[in-house]
Amino acid sequence: MSETEIPLLFEKGPLRIRYLEGDGPDLVVSFSGVGKKRNIEPPPEFPGIASAGRQNHVLFVSDKSRSWLNADGMADQILCCIRATAEHVNAERVIAIGNSMGGTMALHLSRFFDFERVIAFTPQFSVCSEEVPEEDRWFYFRKQIKTFHFPKVEALRPNATKYYIFHGDEKRELAHALRFPNAPGISHYIMPETDHNVAAKLKDRGLLAPMVQNLIGGQPRKFRRQVEDLGGIPILRFTPPAAIGPAQNFAAIH
Repeated sequence: MSETEIPLLFEKGPLRIRYLEGDGPDLVVSFSGVGKKRNIEPPPEFPGIASAGRQNHVLFVSDKSRSWLNADGMADQILCCIRATAEHVNAERVIAIGNSMGGTMALHLSRFFDFERVIAFTPQFSVCSEEVPEEDRWFYFRKQIKTFHFPKVEALRPNATKYYIFHGDEKRELAHALRFPNAPGISHYIMPETDHNVAAKLKDRGLLAPMVQNLIGGQPRKFRRQVEDLGGIPILRFTPPAAIGPAQNFAAIH
């Protein structure tokens, strides 16, 4: 399913929000990552999984500027659209899912909206060099960010939202993962022998859809069994490689 097949609901500056109508009571907000082509809008993320055969209403959020939510006014515009759509469809639950930059955006917005749960694959703790100096990817887009309105993932609200976060065990991924806050209600897993493409590799193995569907459908036991079968390690039980320095380890043990 391409962006041309999903009706455009909102457009302003680099922000595009598309809406796919569903038949059920849930609204899923799917945040796109950076994408592969610099001058093209990032495509809709998880279209089939989020919609589940038109069972769910879905908002697809993409940021052509790749600002990690730091573009002026973007957070408020997205929140306004989510609230209006949730009211329009009389949503019983609103669930956010995102990959990479999209996961980071979903986590940031959970500070201001009561998502029932957030599912984030390989989100960045920060793309600000002062926060994660080890990060050397996406330089073209990062240097365009003039003001970091959201310098890092913080102030998560596990009392209001269930969080499911996934990272690979490659060193650049761990530089982010080990800085994330830990608290009851935040389920954070390190997937072994995996890099930034956790979601893509799960999809290639036919495992992404059932995992996400179990999370959205409220089947935590089935989900945990799937993760355990894949060798996923809760971050509190993960032992970082010796090459990962104390700056990264600090967030994992406090």
